[in-house]
Amino acid sequence: MDKKIDLLNPETNEVVKEVREIRYKISENCGHDLYRLLAHYQEVGRRLRETGKYKFAETQPPIQNPTPPDSSSNKAAD
Repeated sequence: MDKKIDLLNPETNEVVKEVREIRYKISENCGHDLYRLLAHYQEVGRRLRETGKYKFAETQPPIQNPTPPDSSSNKAAD
């Protein structure tokens, strides 16, 4: 059974507006700096995981030092 959300519903619009305001305030507190914002959300996620109250999807860790493609060849790519 699919539950549809009516985005034209005034109540829904108020919820969306509130979420956007909160997200903007968090970004503002981080100086609108992407790296600080990312660190903030990672810290929030870490604290939520520690509570054991929520379940999180496990993700693969990021590649630390990706190897750049070999550029010693003077051949053009096909």
